Amino acid sequence: MAERREALGLVVEASLRGARAMASWPAELRLAMGATPAPALVLVPQDLRTTDPVRADEIIAGVHVFTGHIVTAENPFAAEPPSAEWAEALASFSWLRHLRAAGTPAAAETGRRRITDWIESQAGGRRQANTPVLMAERLRAWFAASGLLLAGADQVFYRRFSRALWRQVRQLELAQSQLPPGPDRLSVFITLVTAGLCLDGESRLLARASRRLAEELDRQILADGCHVSRDPGVLVSLVLDLLPLRQLFPARNATPPSAVFTAVDRMMPMIRFFQMGDGALARFNGMGPTAIDQVATTLAYDETRGTVPSSAPHGGYERLEAGGSVLMIDVGRPPPARDSAGAHGGCLSFEFSAGRELIVINCGVPAIHRATWRSEARKTAAHSTVGVASRSSITIGKGRYTRGLVLSGPRRVTMNRRGLVIEASHDGYLDREGVMQERSLVLSGAGDQLGGVDRVTGADRPWISRFHLHPAVQLIPTENLRAVILRLPSGEGWRFSADQPIGVEESVALAQSEGPRRTLQMTISLASSAATPQVSWRLERMVRPRRPSGSEVEPELPL
Repeated sequence: MAERREALGLVVEASLRGARAMASWPAELRLAMGATPAPALVLVPQDLRTTDPVRADEIIAGVHVFTGHIVTAENPFAAEPPSAEWAEALASFSWLRHLRAAGTPAAAETGRRRITDWIESQAGGRRQANTPVLMAERLRAWFAASGLLLAGADQVFYRRFSRALWRQVRQLELAQSQLPPGPDRLSVFITLVTAGLCLDGESRLLARASRRLAEELDRQILADGCHVSRDPGVLVSLVLDLLPLRQLFPARNATPPSAVFTAVDRMMPMIRFFQMGDGALARFNGMGPTAIDQVATTLAYDETRGTVPSSAPHGGYERLEAGGSVLMIDVGRPPPARDSAGAHGGCLSFEFSAGRELIVINCGVPAIHRATWRSEARKTAAHSTVGVASRSSITIGKGRYTRGLVLSGPRRVTMNRRGLVIEASHDGYLDREGVMQERSLVLSGAGDQLGGVDRVTGADRPWISRFHLHPAVQLIPTENLRAVILRLPSGEGWRFSADQPIGVEESVALAQSEGPRRTLQMTISLASSAATPQVSWRLERMVRPRRPSGSEVEPELPL
């Protein structure tokens, strides 16, 4: 019944967006048939994302490497794209920052030639990969690179470039009301505010877009700094886009919305909060490979540099840290249905790192081929938590208006924390399987032991506890079926033991910078929750035997 009500609400929202789209047709027709002015550019925004001069050389040579595919062509927009993801990466023009960093005449000429190729491909009817979000990313890339592109450009290119900017800004403004809720809306509004500040004569656009951006920031950025989608990766990209935006307002003698400042101030500590021992962000709710360079750039602008929070009550996460070990736990409900397009069924899952080495992880999502892995990555089985009857703790919609959205899941998640002890439960399986899941975690003060108790109470159902390992961790079986040894890359050893037999199965670490990698998972499978409602397990650092002191060293024979 709850799923039906949620689906009905989503259908109503989608219908309203469709009605707004139909209402915008006259404006779109006027835009298509009207004249296109060439406004003057008065500001060039900063791009904080890191650059690579080698990539600039490749692009100048006509080698276009995106999403694992290589296309060598003088005009890549006329070539057949090897994949939809490659075509989107090309059309986003995010790679312009490498040419901008090179700053050479050859880089400038290559950038102008590629933009001219794109404009001509649009005029010739090749309009693939032109969604509002992609258009927003392309506009921000063009604005940021405009200093390089227009220096030394002739009047013909200047007018074509300015007209293309103006037309895309107008198209984006018309499309904003049709966007579903989520980070994409913020991306579009940030781009429209940037356009209002960088283009001459766009004061009305600036006022409208600033107001909408402030409203969305207040709605999407929770009080503790988490994003409403509960995806840690959204925070980094948002901060990298909002920081340059804050610098543009004083340059135009304009007052930025207070929401821009307060949102950044709230998000900065959360980025530190989600960092594991190796600097990567924990793999929860759609988080993919961490761009460590972008995280470092973001934190370099953190003016507070305060202590790392230990709790995110609104986002639904807890962080335990001791002796160099970090434990991150998901203790939150799924986000609202309309913001749940990337939410995962990982309630009560955790990640654990010792020093700079990850041990237990969630599978996460890959940077490329997301569509291939999306459904599997969102399942409870892809997380280090308990699964019941081979089902996920969430139900994902499959209808026309509900596809990919979470229609049901844990409605009541309880959490009690006492120092380094977490006790939590959720009812995600109660309606369908008639059971409650409970988990207790205890981290020792020295960070060398992590103890856990998993419980499934209620109806009699089969269940399983999963512990996905980082690919760099080597698992060594022992003669004892209730214990295994984990060897870390540094040579350090950890022992995982339980009061039930431990199984070893294949898994895949999706959120790796080099792409998905095979790994292993430890499992504790129970056929009956009535017969075995509880499992205790422990992960503890193994102490290396001490070397004998100098006085105890046996003398060597003089051979």
